[in-house]
Amino acid sequence: MKPSREKFISAEIKVLRNSNTSLPESFVWDGREYEIKNIIAAWPNHGYSAGSPRKKNWRMRRHRNCYQVETVDGDVFEMYHDRGLKPDGGKWVLLTKIKR
Repeated sequence: MKPSREKFISAEIKVLRNSNTSLPESFVWDGREYEIKNIIAAWPNHGYSAGSPRKKNWRMRRHRNCYQVETVDGDVFEMYHDRGLKPDGGKWVLLTKIKR
């Protein structure tokens, strides 16, 4: 059996964003700051969760911006900004670390 290259994290993080583009520049996870060297991919997620009822409306949809990023140390992470319907701008979640 081939070992998984991903480590599931699912932790809320603090993100510093570029003031011009609003893209993430660095994040703090587990007491350590990680500087982002490269945004490998970015995509929206407007789907429904697996537990959604059959009859759906737009308020039940996810409102997330997802990113796969590479840090200056060479680590690759997947993270997302859950905008939700909150006036405070939502929260950032570090989803996985992709091992190299």
